[in-house]
Amino acid sequence: MTAVAVQLGAWSPLRARVFRALWIASLVSNVGTTMHTVGASWAITELSTSTVVISLVQAAWTIPGFLFAVPAGVFADVLDRRRLILVSQFVAMLFAAALGVLETSGHLTTPLLLVGTFFLSIVLTMSAPAFMALIPDLVEPDALPQAIGLNNISYNGAQSLGPALAGVVIAVSGPGAVFLLNAASFLGIVVVMLRFRPARPGPTSDEGLLAAMGTGVRYFRAHPRLRRFALRIMLAFLVTSSVPALLPIDARRRLHTTAAQFGLLSAAIGVGAVLAVWAMPRLRRAASPDGIILAAALTWATGTSIIAFTTTLWAGVIGVLLTGAAAMATMNITYSLFMLMLPAWIRGRASSVVMLMVWLGASLGTVLWGTLASHLGIPHTLAIAAAAQIIVVGAASARFRLATADVGGPDGEPGDTFRR
Repeated sequence: MTAVAVQLGAWSPLRARVFRALWIASLVSNVGTTMHTVGASWAITELSTSTVVISLVQAAWTIPGFLFAVPAGVFADVLDRRRLILVSQFVAMLFAAALGVLETSGHLTTPLLLVGTFFLSIVLTMSAPAFMALIPDLVEPDALPQAIGLNNISYNGAQSLGPALAGVVIAVSGPGAVFLLNAASFLGIVVVMLRFRPARPGPTSDEGLLAAMGTGVRYFRAHPRLRRFALRIMLAFLVTSSVPALLPIDARRRLHTTAAQFGLLSAAIGVGAVLAVWAMPRLRRAASPDGIILAAALTWATGTSIIAFTTTLWAGVIGVLLTGAAAMATMNITYSLFMLMLPAWIRGRASSVVMLMVWLGASLGTVLWGTLASHLGIPHTLAIAAAAQIIVVGAASARFRLATADVGGPDGEPGDTFRR
């Protein structure tokens, strides 16, 4: 970071009018999205008593990321990003509104909830890389690190506020009202994109869709170190998905929470993530990447063990907060090192592979832990997940130690030499 960037301050990107408008609109939309996940998780417990079926809500939310992560990264390079964002947010608004109308009218069924959540996730997955790729066009280069940091604050702040707000709304008006509020939350981004006229409209790559995808895949296959990083990310989410997958039914059956209390419990994940983001600069100065990852694994296992065996709400909140902080610390370290290895021209497509690994791990994990819980019960399943986290991270660290990556190339070579 340059001296100018330091002087600009953490909030300086908000001086840019379009970025400020989009950041505020995105914060509102992120709150609505996190409200939806809580509303869907609560609604499914009213429609089904099956542990496997209830866990499928998380699967319906995560599977699209696995299926469409790579195409989404390519679309961000070969399509007009403004139009892609505009169309995707409008379609997402329609899906969320449809779920809200179905629930409030009493016509929502388990298949409709799962299908609606699945398609809503598809639309948001397709627009996510375009949002990130658009940021450099909205702020000065020196303000880019702060702009990315503000995006993280928006997402994790929404994870803290959205679930708590959803719990209150569910208690007052039911899950249908949550879905309708989520639909309204997309309106701000639609308005901003309608008024935004970029200086460089249109796609940023002249490659066709399949050619651009092939370039990204070839680059990833050619660098084993990138694949090892992606594998570690996938395994992390495979294990940590156990908590969000099982938390709704655990809260309802064992902790006997109200909708508002469940919102508070879910919000603790976001609070933990925000605390981890705040603490990361200090942790990076105090410990190596491997040390932070191992400490995060122990923290996550401790938090999960608390959730597994507690029967009180506040102990559960503490446990969930610890898991949220640990999961964010793990992702922050691993993903930032991964990004350092990528040359600028391939970051959109190569980073979409990491997105693929995240959703693959989360998708497989939600089904795995839901099925296991139906046979062993939630406490024993979460205890197994806690032990698995320590074993997986310990084995991965022993076999593949994280090190400061070479900027521009994952294996020591200049990153752009592969491009052709």
